[in-house]
Amino acid sequence: MNTNSKRIPLVWLMTLGMVLFTGGYYLGLMESRKELVTLAECISSYKNKKPKSVLGKISVRDKRNKNQSMFRSTPLDPNDIKAQNKVRGIREILLEFQNETNPVYKFSKLGEAMKVLTRDNLAETLGVFESIPFGFDSAQEYGMLLYAWSQFDPYGAIDYCKSRSSGIGSGFAVSGVLEGWTARDPVRAKAWVENPENAGMAKLYNFGLIKGWASQDLKGASEYVMNLEGGDEVGKLIGILAIEYNKRGFWEASFWAEQLGDKKIKEAAFTSLSRKLARDQPESVSSWLEAHVNQKYAGKAFENLGKRWSETDPETAIRFFSDLPVGKTQEIGIKSVIGNWAKQDPLTAGEWLNHRPAGPELDSALSVYASTVSNEDAGAAMEWAISISQEKLQQQTIRKVGSRMVPAG
Repeated sequence: MNTNSKRIPLVWLMTLGMVLFTGGYYLGLMESRKELVTLAECISSYKNKKPKSVLGKISVRDKRNKNQSMFRSTPLDPNDIKAQNKVRGIREILLEFQNETNPVYKFSKLGEAMKVLTRDNLAETLGVFESIPFGFDSAQEYGMLLYAWSQFDPYGAIDYCKSRSSGIGSGFAVSGVLEGWTARDPVRAKAWVENPENAGMAKLYNFGLIKGWASQDLKGASEYVMNLEGGDEVGKLIGILAIEYNKRGFWEASFWAEQLGDKKIKEAAFTSLSRKLARDQPESVSSWLEAHVNQKYAGKAFENLGKRWSETDPETAIRFFSDLPVGKTQEIGIKSVIGNWAKQDPLTAGEWLNHRPAGPELDSALSVYASTVSNEDAGAAMEWAISISQEKLQQQTIRKVGSRMVPAG
């Protein structure tokens, strides 16, 4: 009886202790969860809240690197740069340009200066340019000056060009003024070029006119070129248009070229696109040209494709032309590929020719191959020359190869 009375309080105490421990643990767990919830809410609130200042507590390392990270992470306002440049003066910027030896930074400085060129600081700008020769070697520098100048005083810029040079040199410089002028005001620039007083240089001036015009109004520039009288310079202007059309995508450019009605203009467009793109995009160009096999207007384009493609992958290029229908296009293409292939790997190129059936369509390729390898082995080249079937071409090639077999002196 006494033993039982002693055990009951002990059991009760143990039970009470367990209850208190469990309750305390639970309350503590709830408090921890409350703290975690509060912390999560704070983090969420911080993420959604815009800080009043980008600066906060910066560690020693952050302070040391803050110019490399924090301040440069925010892009500079171009208007602020312009204002700062005006304050420190265009002459100071140009002097930095003159003293800079790194070409990247050098022309970056010149670009800064040209962005703030005005009537008010033009005189001191020209004072700096007096030390820069007016010629081909400084075409990039003066091109930037004249473009910027044309934005507020094209007539003055043109007079300046004529005072610094004459003839073709002056004409090229004025063309640079027209590029900037036409990009801003094509109507007045066009009227100036069409003035009878400028007729002597109009063909040269048209290059600047079309380049600036096409950059802003490709359709208008195209219509102007199509109405010009034919000539070599029109073909070159078509090249400018082709570049601008290609900026919109190769297939838009190729579609534009295909729609041209005039055969000479169409040939110029095909030639320009292939010259610009055949080396880097041979698959696209070959797929496009394949629908124009044996068309006269596409002849130069196929030749360009063969030359450019064979610079990087002659074997793929020769397979493409070998699979084309027999005709002038295939002949031109194979010849253009063999010309480069013979320089890179004459043995493999020769083996390929050996496996082709002899005939007039292969003669031009045999001729260019013999002429190329004669620099290294005139004796072997003569054998190739003799294998040409067309007598006139054979004799021409034999004479060319033979001249390299005669000892000098």
